[in-house]
Order: sequence, then C-alpha cells, then structure tokens
Amino acid sequence: MAPDVAGGFYPSEPSLLRRTIDTFMREAEPPSVSGNLKALMVPHAGYIYSGSVAAKGYRLIKSLDQEKNWRVIIIGPAHYVPFSGLCVGLFDEFATPIGPAKVSKLAFEFLDSGAIFLPQAHELEHCIEVQLPFLHYCLKNYEIVPLLTGSADPIKVADIIEPHLDADTILLISTDLSHQLPYENAVETDTSTLDWIIKGDEQSLKKRGEACGLTGIISMVALSKRHGWRRELIAYATSGDTYGPKNRVVGYGSVACFAD
Repeated sequence: MAPDVAGGFYPSEPSLLRRTIDTFMREAEPPSVSGNLKALMVPHAGYIYSGSVAAKGYRLIKSLDQEKNWRVIIIGPAHYVPFSGLCVGLFDEFATPIGPAKVSKLAFEFLDSGAIFLPQAHELEHCIEVQLPFLHYCLKNYEIVPLLTGSADPIKVADIIEPHLDADTILLISTDLSHQLPYENAVETDTSTLDWIIKGDEQSLKKRGEACGLTGIISMVALSKRHGWRRELIAYATSGDTYGPKNRVVGYGSVACFAD
C-alpha cells in the first residue's frame, strides 16, 4: 500500500526523512528504564510536533536484538472511516520512502477472530503509517500486523491479541493524548491520563481518559496487568512545547511496558 501522508506528516524525500529521524533519535536522551520490552505507546502526529516524543520511545525499539526477526502488532484508531471492532490491513506491505514494511501472515489469522478487512480505512489513515519510518530506521528484520480500532471493546481487543504475544512480538500502540486544549489544561488532563496508565487504572481511563487511541491504550494496560508487565513513562510533551502556539495544543506521550 502506498503512503498517504508522506510529504505532510513527515518528509517524502528519502535522505531528508532519514536525516530527520536520525536527528530526533540522536537528540533523544536514552531512557532511564530497562527491562524486556513488551509494549510501547507512541504518538502519531506530524513529526515536527511529536517526533521528539516518539523518538524517546523508539530508542527502546532500537536497542532490541537486531538479529532477531521481530513481529510488531500495531494498534491505532481509525480517524476517518467508521466501523465496529478491529480492521486488519491485509496488504502485502506498507510502502515508506525509506523502504517497505512487510505485513506478517499472522494478520490473516485476525479474520478468524472477528476482525474485518476494510481497505479504505487503511488507505486514508495516518496513525499506522507515521510509525513505519521509525520502525524501519530502528529494526533490521521485522514484519507488522496493522490493526485499526473502530467502535470496539478494549478488553475484547486485548483478548484477540493476547494469544499472539510471544518473545518475538512487540505491541505498539499509536495514539495522541488530549486535543486542542489550552496548554495548562492539556498538561493537567494528560498528566491524569498518563498517571492512570502507569497505575493500571482502567476504569478511570474508560471514564475520563483523553486520547484518540484510548481503546488501544486500555487494551495495553489490561494485557500488562494480566502478564505482570511494568509500565513506565518515557516521555511527554505537547505541540506547544515542540512546534506551535500554546492556546490550543495536542498532547503526546510515550509509555513502555516491560517484563522483568
């Protein structure tokens, strides 16, 4: 599948895209946490806004064993095409300016679990696409399982994903946090949402969490609690901190889950 937001959310010229990601990665401080990475939540806005926060999370991906064949299950919210449940991207690959992201054959198994294939949902969507150049930069060998959430029960989503989690799989949650609030309000709102994620407070997240990918977040939290994964905040900023005015901002966070 061809990229839809290259040249908008991130550079379309390959050498510029590599330099852009390389700069973000070099400027990102190494996370002060460690462990066996199992899941990672990262933002999906334009790189000038959220790239620095994403890079701090992707430093953890970059540190993984580069000789292993990784499978990355990506969950993001469908922004433009409405549907119920999960929508799996059954394409051969997702193209990026710096190389393709091959879709794992595992993706077809999600149809047996009730997922649907709605091509137009993926063709218009940016939340998975913007992760792929970072993944391609950070991993030598990998395949993806691209999943979009529509109107879906996050616990059912967790149930569908759980059988496919193994030592070679990373769960990647693509989400931004609060949208279009004044800076101080956004920081307060996002602080609460991130605190509930770290504490594993699913009920507060369901009732008051602010994030476009809240379904994926709650699924990640549920799985982390089932498997005893430790949740750690890696980075947080708003568009007002990175690029843009502070009267109306979007929040971005990176959270990692580790098996000790």
